[in-house]
Amino acid sequence: MPFFYEVTLAEETPQPAYKLTQQLVPAGTLVGTGQNIAVLSDGKSEFHLRAPLQGLLVGWFAESGDALDLDEPVARIVAEGAERLVSAVTPVRSQVC
Repeated sequence: MPFFYEVTLAEETPQPAYKLTQQLVPAGTLVGTGQNIAVLSDGKSEFHLRAPLQGLLVGWFAESGDALDLDEPVARIVAEGAERLVSAVTPVRSQVC
């Protein structure tokens, strides 16, 4: 049975003030575990936000330029299988090619 989960930011110490720079996948896209789904910025560096679990990204709660709050979800994904706890996501620094 499918279940919904919301992608949220994990608490960090100190907590950066992230803004959504770019959505990398549109709503309606199947995403894999660990796939980069968005680019975030803390004003100095860029970070990737990764899907914590495979599923269908069904909606975004934030748009480019929006400041992200720990209490607010960034995206909603529907996953297959029995409902389970999905951890909050810590953004990963983007690698310069």
